[in-house]
Amino acid sequence: MKVLILSCNTGGGHNSCAKAIGAELLNRGHTYETDDALLYVSKGTSRFVSNWHVRFYRYFPKLYNKGYQYAEEHPASFDESSAACRILRRGCKRLRAAIVQGGYDAVVCVHLFPALMLTFIQREAPLPIKTMFIATDYTASPSCDRMQLDTCVIPDASLRAEFEKNGVRPETILPCGIPVREELYTCLPNREAKLAVGLEPSHRHLVMMTGSMGCGPMERITELLANSLPPEYDVTVACSSNRQLLRRMERRFADKPNIHIRGFISNVSVLMDSADLFLTKPGGISTTEAMVKGLPMVLVNVVGGCETPNLNFFVSHGGAATAGTPEDIAALCKELLENDEERLIMRQSLLAMKQIPAAQAICDRLEG
Repeated sequence: MKVLILSCNTGGGHNSCAKAIGAELLNRGHTYETDDALLYVSKGTSRFVSNWHVRFYRYFPKLYNKGYQYAEEHPASFDESSAACRILRRGCKRLRAAIVQGGYDAVVCVHLFPALMLTFIQREAPLPIKTMFIATDYTASPSCDRMQLDTCVIPDASLRAEFEKNGVRPETILPCGIPVREELYTCLPNREAKLAVGLEPSHRHLVMMTGSMGCGPMERITELLANSLPPEYDVTVACSSNRQLLRRMERRFADKPNIHIRGFISNVSVLMDSADLFLTKPGGISTTEAMVKGLPMVLVNVVGGCETPNLNFFVSHGGAATAGTPEDIAALCKELLENDEERLIMRQSLLAMKQIPAAQAICDRLEG
């Protein structure tokens, strides 16, 4: 079987999801290719959407949230006559030709934009292929009712009614979770993992990551933690692709031996195993990764939008806690680091939600 996985460069989560599915396909002897669906519209469109997505996330999160709320409150913004759909339609002819020329048996969409493009193609000039959409947030996104593919993968069975209410056909729903990398399902003992990342095993460890773009009040929260935590409490901060933030924080916390500032993390699985608490924005991928690890979370609602339902999902299920201001977030982190019993309850709540790896269930459906 040959599979095309279509993504968009709007943050690292969608591409991470694509890689997880691709790895499972390779494990089963299949082949796959990943592509940015917006390139079929134009290179300029892809660059524009990617660049402005990063800018809104980092610098204008309130505006991003307003835009998402507007899309929720105005379903017509994704009608077929809307500007967004007219733009996406420009790439459908080229995308259809690429699918035919590539000889693909299935097309999997890990972003709504390619799912809409594929819907237009299958409605107007259907191809004999299997089609699938992967929801990467714990909510039915605006315009998912416009998406009509063979399978709609949703993060949890408890969300089925929401997706059906928002126009997804019940017979297409596969509630198997969000795909994350296979290595995350293998866990090192906490003390062993701390040694592996160069920490004293007896120390408490907080890991802070706020997405592939390194957004949110990371610097302020780190400052508050540096001033309130004892030296036997370590904090590792991943700034990811935000190089300005990385350089600034390296200078600012150079004299704090228990504050460890990093850029991209290559050994995320081991780092998460070494953590006692995970401070993150509620992206669909990062929260799912923590769920797989059974790693208690403190969630910072940086951008709102589709991440607010993610936060509500994990807080309501007992696997995460949240607070409003950076001061309250830092105080909550300190409180949870000191409370082994509370973190154990959170860990058990997360592990109770864990399913078989979503990538396996997705490949089972593609093979069926």
